[in-house]
Amino acid sequence: MSLRRATGLELHRTGFGIFALHEVRSERGVLVTLGRREHKRAAEVVEAGGAAALHEEAGRTLWWTSDGLYWDDEGLDAEAVALLAWDRRRRQDARIERLRKVRAADEAVEVARRQRIPDDVRIFVWQRDDGRCVRCGSEDDLQFDHVIPVARGGGNAPENVQVLCGPCNRQKSDHIA
Repeated sequence: MSLRRATGLELHRTGFGIFALHEVRSERGVLVTLGRREHKRAAEVVEAGGAAALHEEAGRTLWWTSDGLYWDDEGLDAEAVALLAWDRRRRQDARIERLRKVRAADEAVEVARRQRIPDDVRIFVWQRDDGRCVRCGSEDDLQFDHVIPVARGGGNAPENVQVLCGPCNRQKSDHIA
């Protein structure tokens, strides 16, 4: 099923009161003119979540939905057009929400990556862990490690930083522990 957004078309009102007309315009001129009653009926259908057929030309139909104007080449009925427009909007909303979450997570990781563990946190953690690896007790090749990795949302708070030796840190990798 193909439903294409009708780009370059706009719905305009001309006149006033009982003389009001509604026109679908393109760059080339007026495509459709609706009287006050025709427009009112179509607007009621659209407000109810449906789709209103406005115009037919060359084997295609121009539909008006709450999401805008669409062309249909396959002879769809109003219910099918409304459902396809709803599905397009639903998928777009879900995609936008996913992108917001991805961007927020990406920004959080970038901010956390750029931040060095503050010196006061390093001193506190070093004293708390007695300058030894918290896993094996080694005093060689010591490194500061994030319990919850920065890539998974961990920060530089003292509760999230520990001292590990190189081998223990590599064994832990980016796992939470």
